[in-house]
Amino acid sequence: MVEHRQSAVHRIQVGVVGLVVVLLFVTLATMVLDRVSDSPQAPGTIGATPITEAKDETPDEPLAELGVTPVAKDESATKPMSATPPRGRPR
Repeated sequence: MVEHRQSAVHRIQVGVVGLVVVLLFVTLATMVLDRVSDSPQAPGTIGATPITEAKDETPDEPLAELGVTPVAKDESATKPMSATPPRGRPR
């Protein structure tokens, strides 16, 4: 009985320590990213790469622009909508 209780307390302690460590890592990463984003840079550049898009425009297909996935075609614009719904198989 006492051994079971000690085991439960130990597991709770390990879990709490793990949560605290994750919280510290997230806080540290946030601080580093805030400091990097606040550093002065020449306008229109990220590192050595010039920015080609305006910041207020969002890309339509970001993965397709990177070449990761093929461009999805808008099928609703190419296919006319029919006025009648499709019928089932005749019986």
